Amino acid sequence: MEFEGHPPFLICHGSPYQVNEKMIPNSDRIFEILEASETGLIICGHTHRQNKTIYNKKTALNPGSVGMPLLSEGRTQFLILSSHERGWQEEFISLEYEVDEVIADMRKDKLMVHAPYWSHVAERVLRNGRISNTQVLDRAMALCKEAVGECVWPHISEKYWEQAIRELYAE
Repeated sequence: MEFEGHPPFLICHGSPYQVNEKMIPNSDRIFEILEASETGLIICGHTHRQNKTIYNKKTALNPGSVGMPLLSEGRTQFLILSSHERGWQEEFISLEYEVDEVIADMRKDKLMVHAPYWSHVAERVLRNGRISNTQVLDRAMALCKEAVGECVWPHISEKYWEQAIRELYAE
């Protein structure tokens, strides 16, 4: 992204190299990505967690997630990026929102009928963020692959979601 009078920045979902690559704060990989970046600022997502990493005067920002924030105490998250002295200034925002209304909308739209176990994971994430959608998805895909030889998102049978949840979060 380029705006007159300000340095350009890059926006990506995962990393500039791969849509599902996680830019984990203060990891060797994020340092490598920042070092190679032609811009001084990268705004990334994918992890659903707000964070900021600075390395060699370059910055990576993750705004978190508005709809499915993780480890946020049920608060929606986003980032406001403002121009500041020919550069950029970030402001991380985390707000309470009506989780029960979101879950009611999911039920009204029959997501629980069409994808009951994914909906179960989503509801737990929204309520307390203490379930890893990534872990459940990875396990469900592995179970699917073991059973049928190949598994491609989003075509994962609900039975594999159910089994993954049972294995990972036995209650």
